[in-house]
Amino acid sequence: MIVKLKLPRSLVRNLDRVARKKGVRRNRLVASLLADWLEDYLEDRFESFSTRYNRINLIDRFLGEIIPVTVVKGELYCEYCKSFTCGHTRYAKKIYARRRSILDVIPRED
Repeated sequence: MIVKLKLPRSLVRNLDRVARKKGVRRNRLVASLLADWLEDYLEDRFESFSTRYNRINLIDRFLGEIIPVTVVKGELYCEYCKSFTCGHTRYAKKIYARRRSILDVIPRED
């Protein structure tokens, strides 16, 4: 579904500036911002789709897309939002924390 919004020109100019800085389209930036804002009101927004050593693919039920989150310079980076601090990276951090704790419990063969 596509929804058109009427926004003040100054807000649109600021959104365009931020979108250019992040290297994303304005509509993707707005969708990401709204999705993060709604995160507090929705349950089960995310689901882990696949996990690799340096990448997690999440299903974002709100956006209806598979979102890749990769490790960049030791930090999780969302390819969709072009951000280190969005809701996708926060959820991915929880997955990596659980994965590390499981790996710590498994005895290593020497």
